[in-house]
Amino acid sequence: MQGKRLVFTGIGKVEWESFEIPEVLQEDEILVKAQHSLISPGTELAIFTGSHIGFSLPQPPFPLIPSNPGYALVGEVVRTGSSVGVDRTAERIQVGQRVLVEAPHGTFAIVHVRKNPPVILQDQIPNDVAPFIRMAKIGITALRMAPPRLGESVLVLGMGLVGLLCAQLYRIAGSRPVVGTDLLDKRLNLAERFRITPLKGILPEGKEEYRKALVSLTGGQGPSIVIEATGSPVMLPLALELVAEGGRVVLLGSTRGIVHLDAYSLVHRKGVSLIGAHERVQDLSLPALFGWNRLANQDLLVNLFAGGEIRTEGLITHRIPAREAPGMYPQMAARPSDFLGVLLDWRTE
Repeated sequence: MQGKRLVFTGIGKVEWESFEIPEVLQEDEILVKAQHSLISPGTELAIFTGSHIGFSLPQPPFPLIPSNPGYALVGEVVRTGSSVGVDRTAERIQVGQRVLVEAPHGTFAIVHVRKNPPVILQDQIPNDVAPFIRMAKIGITALRMAPPRLGESVLVLGMGLVGLLCAQLYRIAGSRPVVGTDLLDKRLNLAERFRITPLKGILPEGKEEYRKALVSLTGGQGPSIVIEATGSPVMLPLALELVAEGGRVVLLGSTRGIVHLDAYSLVHRKGVSLIGAHERVQDLSLPALFGWNRLANQDLLVNLFAGGEIRTEGLITHRIPAREAPGMYPQMAARPSDFLGVLLDWRTE
């Protein structure tokens, strides 16, 4: 039995490849038949365009080219390994269940349930909402590494998928106000719908007006926490400039290049903490996490989505049959501002 999946064969090149599905799975594996998957315009597009920082590193953190894009797939469990359903770790997983898994875009996914525990989806979470649990797992890293005090002000730079979800999490945690910044009105309109205070910017000629508006929104001090969610190298010095004295700046977006900044003026004299929040830190035993690991965060997010506390309406900008996926990446690269989430439908493949 064979499946097919997308593969980046070079910068700017995406193709289909076939892969073999074994007759017998390993004991901790499940086979999932895809129904939907979500293209993220962040990491996936950075690899496709060659802008990911990994291309400039002597030892990239993970394979870039060739690689299979995608990490948010919803489908049905059609086969399980011998210990799944018996072993306590995977005792709830059964054939016929609808699950969210971290797997590439493809007709089928083989998932190791210990390394990547699936989300068993509740009826309240439809297929076009479920992939955002995966995106929110990225966003929640900022909150775990820089938890807010009740009423503490937060600024999120970049209202993409991760930024919008992260801002909602800070609001749920009691931050007030939570300000969201972007250059695009349509993304700021989404932010406002999610009860995030929109503030347009930042262009060089509008920097001082922006700063005055931000200070006014945050009680005259500036934001206590600034989340950099764009990945743009030029935004980190700006984040350090905007944060209040003694505040915290969190690197949530993966920075796409080398950053040049005046550490003395922006960090040292201001008493600012600069915090890394790559998703992988959830797997580390850091004191700052207070025991909140990736699985615990996932369980919490499932309940927040099921209860309607995290909203997703408007986050999907394009819905297409999966067979059209290879043509979508060049469009996203050419017009990134037109895209947020792209949902692929695998049900007819």
